[in-house]
Amino acid sequence: QTELCRSWKESGSCRYGSKCQFAHGEKELKPVQRHPKYKTEPCRQFATTGACPYGSRCRFIH
Repeated sequence: QTELCRSWKESGSCRYGSKCQFAHGEKELKPVQRHPKYKTEPCRQFATTGACPYGSRCRFIH
């Protein structure tokens, strides 16, 4: 789990409990393993339109 659960972060509870794919607290967060080429090339979508549907999760540079 590399991201905090939005529901848990906002309300302190999550309907998925232990089955949630996201972390319930800083202690559950693990470091992200990235590909060596992560964010080494520009995002074509962002360069063309000024927006990218992947946002911060995009593997390209914005």
